[in-house]
Amino acid sequence: MKRIAATALFLGSFSVSAAVYRSVDPQGNVIFTDQPASGAVEVELPPVPTYQAPRYRPPASHPDDAARPAAPGYRKFAVVSPAPDATVRDNPGNVTVALVIEPDLDTKAGHRIQIYLDGKPVGKPTTSLQAVLSNVDRGEHRVSAAIIDRNKKTIRRTEPVRFFLHRQSKLFPRGPKPPAAP
Repeated sequence: MKRIAATALFLGSFSVSAAVYRSVDPQGNVIFTDQPASGAVEVELPPVPTYQAPRYRPPASHPDDAARPAAPGYRKFAVVSPAPDATVRDNPGNVTVALVIEPDLDTKAGHRIQIYLDGKPVGKPTTSLQAVLSNVDRGEHRVSAAIIDRNKKTIRRTEPVRFFLHRQSKLFPRGPKPPAAP
């Protein structure tokens, strides 16, 4: 709080004006100063330009908002497969994503489910609670899902689930064999 007050006083001091004097030295150089010297003339300065910001007015509510039904309260929406921090072993890179939702998806209202892999949408929105992600690269990934409406506005989103995909490769052989027992 003290810093704010000190900053306000410091910046406010710039708006306080003092007289400015103009004089010419013996070499003919024009000098501006706040100290009156012999032969100095006070300079009339124009007023400091200011800007008055318009007041913010919140947008008026749309008349259709009251008639629009509220979105159903989805009590539960989560990714159940793959499990958090699970290792999926699949050489083609296929990962099955399974979701749970309560109550059922409101398809009459146009609700759909969009799957995300590493924050990017995968495929088209669907009503299915299962999806297969194909040709996923090996390594760490995060999968999540969102319930979206007809306008593609997100209604509810799952927490991202981290998983690891293991794809066997000749380029990455298994570790060295353990030494034989003596």
